[in-house]
This record gives sequence, structure tokens and C-alpha cells, in this order.
Amino acid sequence: MFESFWPFYTGGVAIAAVALLMLVVGGDYLAITRGYVSLCSIITKKSYFHRPEMGGPLGTRTFFTIGVVAGGFAAAIASGGFKPSFDLGIFEEIWGTSIYIKATVLLIGGFCWGYGSRMARGCTSGNSISGMARGSWASIAATVCFMIGGVTVVHILEYLVRGKLL
Repeated sequence: MFESFWPFYTGGVAIAAVALLMLVVGGDYLAITRGYVSLCSIITKKSYFHRPEMGGPLGTRTFFTIGVVAGGFAAAIASGGFKPSFDLGIFEEIWGTSIYIKATVLLIGGFCWGYGSRMARGCTSGNSISGMARGSWASIAATVCFMIGGVTVVHILEYLVRGKLL
């Protein structure tokens, strides 16, 4: 039905449309980390997860976060690329195929992502899309750091795995 990989610009247009729709219809900025917090508020009574600015267990962010996962599945199915596996490509070239090692590395990475999101007062989607759209200098600085860190890590991994720099 679709190509295996969609053109990059379709993602940009879709993200912009969703961000605008969330703001106009729901009155909320796009922020996936707060969506995870909203999902967590369904199963926990801890006060952090029930703060008013998080949107509550059945707020727009909860459904947006569920939609992100469902949309990923729909896109994979529509493109004919839905082939679930534990194969993680270059990740396995670095860490090996042991499910225990992969799970440990991914759990540590998830912890770092969550901790970093709290320290930066939002994740990449919140800072780079919503924060920059609002003209927040803190979000602009965070996005520059995300980009520098991402480019640096890609080059380091390329060197470690393939022995050459991009």
C-alpha cells in the first residue's frame, strides 16, 4: 500500500498538524513525556502523576500517547514492514544477541531518558517541537544539545561498529 520508508517531509507535516490540532482542539502542547505520566496515573496513586498540569489519566496526552504506539503499528502494517522480532540491527552488533544484555541496556537507556527528560523539563518532542514553536530559549538550548549529542553518538557508534567515521 505504501513505500517501505515514507518521505521525511511527510513526518514533519504530520507532526506539525498533530501539534496544531492538540493545541487548537485540546488546549495542550505536544509532549510525549507527559503522556507517559498520564498513562502512569491510571495505575498509580502517587501524587506526582496526578498533578493538574499532567492532564489526568484520561486527558488528551493519554490518548495521544496511545495513538503514537497505534500509529506506529498502523504505519508498519500499511507499508508491509510489520515483522515483529527481537532483532535490533546495529544495537546487536554492539551489545550482542543476549536478551538479558539487551534488556539491561534498554532499561538503563530508558532510565537515562526519563531522568534527562525531568532535568530538561521535557523530552525531545516537548522541547524541540512545542518549546521551540513557543520561542522558549531553554527549549532552543535543549534542542541544540539533543542534536549535538545525537550526531556525536552516531559518529562514535559508526566508528566503533564499522571502523570508520561518517
